Amino acid sequence: MATETETLTLNGTNYAADQRKYLYLAGVNVMHSIAPPMHNYIAKTLGLPWLFINQECPTISSVLELFRAPTFAGGVVTMPYKKAIIPYLDEVDDLVKMLGACNNVYLTKDGKLRGTNTDWRGIKGCLLSGTKNAVNEGKAKPALIIGAGGASRAALYALFADLECGEIYVVNRDEKEVEDLLEDSKAYSASSSRELRLRHVTSVEEAERLESPYYVVGTVPDFEPKTEEELNSKKIIQSFLGKEQKGVLLDMCYKPRNTRILRIAKENAVANNFTGIEIFFEDLEYLARAELNIPADSPLTAEAQLHAAQTIRKLCDERHLTIIGLQPFMHYEGLLDREEHNQRIEKLKLWFKIAKVLETDVIQIPGNFLGKDKITGDLDVVVKDLKEVADMGLKETPVIKFAYENLCWSTFFDTWDKAWDLVERVDRPNFGMCLDTFNIAGRVYADPAAPDGKTPNADADMKKSLEELVKSVDVKKVFYIQVVDAEKMRNPLVEGHAFYAKDQPARMSWSRNARLFAFEEGGYLPVLDVTKAIIQGLGYKGWVSMELFSRTMNEPGDEVPKDHARRARVAWEKLEKEIAAW
Repeated sequence: MATETETLTLNGTNYAADQRKYLYLAGVNVMHSIAPPMHNYIAKTLGLPWLFINQECPTISSVLELFRAPTFAGGVVTMPYKKAIIPYLDEVDDLVKMLGACNNVYLTKDGKLRGTNTDWRGIKGCLLSGTKNAVNEGKAKPALIIGAGGASRAALYALFADLECGEIYVVNRDEKEVEDLLEDSKAYSASSSRELRLRHVTSVEEAERLESPYYVVGTVPDFEPKTEEELNSKKIIQSFLGKEQKGVLLDMCYKPRNTRILRIAKENAVANNFTGIEIFFEDLEYLARAELNIPADSPLTAEAQLHAAQTIRKLCDERHLTIIGLQPFMHYEGLLDREEHNQRIEKLKLWFKIAKVLETDVIQIPGNFLGKDKITGDLDVVVKDLKEVADMGLKETPVIKFAYENLCWSTFFDTWDKAWDLVERVDRPNFGMCLDTFNIAGRVYADPAAPDGKTPNADADMKKSLEELVKSVDVKKVFYIQVVDAEKMRNPLVEGHAFYAKDQPARMSWSRNARLFAFEEGGYLPVLDVTKAIIQGLGYKGWVSMELFSRTMNEPGDEVPKDHARRARVAWEKLEKEIAAW
């Protein structure tokens, strides 16, 4: 009678009575692969006496020595042998013939080494797992392959034949390898109804002109670029991964876990997927003093401020951050003291220089909140002042745009409709708005000094205001938007409250101390309603800034900025889901 172990079979083969028991991952730098525990668990579940081992193989001969051994049950071939092993195998299937690469070797029933390719399935599965609901969102869109070696064959097949991508870019230091990749692809592309458009991208300038790839597949080992060609390839990759439109990135290299390609992607996203940043002028001034050790009581020179702007621009370039705008050019419009007005105009000329260094074309002007003894709400005066700066901006190259923002505590222009009225009266192509959910809802809907934190008829007034916004505002004049919430005060923000300041409007104290990112606990403003009116109602498609002023920003420690960035990312991800559902 046969024993239980003697009858263990798979596909008609009795493996328990067979001496073939070792499965290998063979290649260079494979010892950190997580394959063994996964495959050993599968073998155990199937009742098969197999043991999966990572095996470092310095030469193709050492790979073949393993595979020809009597204990060999199967092998996974990885970098750099996916092409090199093909001539040494007894047989290869049609996939290997089509792709020109082999990643999987097994024994036939008559003991021959047969090669196949399963990489393309893994690549396809990984890329789809990174999309929403595993839907092929990259169909007809460009894709990018980094490298042109053995692994790139499977990547190209998956992207072209299965995922049906459009133009496929290749970044590789060697032109001949790319030509060989294209030649190998003819085995399947020649019979396809679709044209394979393969493009070898050889310069940063070319990459910058091209549409952003949706799928990106890295197929090269992780090494520090040294030669001119390698350094150029790195810059091209940085350019592609730094584009505003993002997709799915798969790096097939697994040593180290955090490869250089992944680090570039993370750095470009600044760890929290930010692609843009607003520059607060006071921060630039602080940096200028810190860089040159200028005391707080000493005046700042223009040179010091321009030097700080250069530092900021460099930091942003390294992280592939776009500078959305420079803000706030405040306390300008309606000044009664015209000499002070002239001084502001002179300061604006320096701002223009700083904006050029920062490579931004937007300056934000918040509604003036100085006292009525210092400013006027006379429309003729205010509009004339705003036309003056707009006309100055039109003379700059590139043209400087101004985004006017109502503050919910501004002295005269505290609502979005009053700000929009100014935009229409100024009537300049470079004069528009910044729409802020806090400053819109913070006047129409909220009142931190009220017992319930709301204005009378808050809900009805907010609904009516947003309906009017959608009807009135020209979306082309919305230069960017800010999304932020705020805490509901437990007690009215009046005298005796911790945030109360005698000479400061309650809404201003509330703004500086108690803002929250969208969706955070304690927030109560109708942020989604306002955002939906702007994005869906107006059809806005520009920058969205997750802005915040809060007492939490005064807390000590280097982790404070990181924590705020993390919170902003969480808020944005939740907002993205809401937008997708509209």
